[in-house]
Amino acid sequence: MKQSVYILVALLILTAAAAAALFIAAPERVLEITEAKTGEILWQEPIEEEEWFHHEYIHSVQKSKVIEKFKLGSDGQMYTMESWTRSFGAGLPYEDKGNMEVIDGWYVTRDIYSPLDELQMIPSHLYPHTFHFNEKEADLTEPPFKRTHIKIEVRLLTIRERIGYFFT
Repeated sequence: MKQSVYILVALLILTAAAAAALFIAAPERVLEITEAKTGEILWQEPIEEEEWFHHEYIHSVQKSKVIEKFKLGSDGQMYTMESWTRSFGAGLPYEDKGNMEVIDGWYVTRDIYSPLDELQMIPSHLYPHTFHFNEKEADLTEPPFKRTHIKIEVRLLTIRERIGYFFT
């Protein structure tokens, strides 16, 4: 009887240690693209503080390429950091924020540091639109993204999600 109690306690300690190790190794936050109305996750990757991501598209009015860059700050907040455009006009940068320079024909605004809770859009199927994070790329002009109201955000995982992250 005494030996079985020791075995049970040892198993409980090992289980708790394994759960704690998985929790510590699991990501704290994920970068997600979801369907805005239903919340269905269409794309998800772990993200750490100070990591950058961006999307590139052809502006529907100006017909020129636009690159918008974002990062997850050390405070867990998502920030708009840079905007790269080839022209100015409807829907393109107009505020006097950050530092503007011209690089190889691009109008580049850097150091914007504008806090952002989420980024919403409906990617068109008519013009190229891609989303980039680390070495991964999602083509937003293809299913399940095209013509879908999507939301891009950084989400803090729950304790349960962090522990279960390695089992999904």
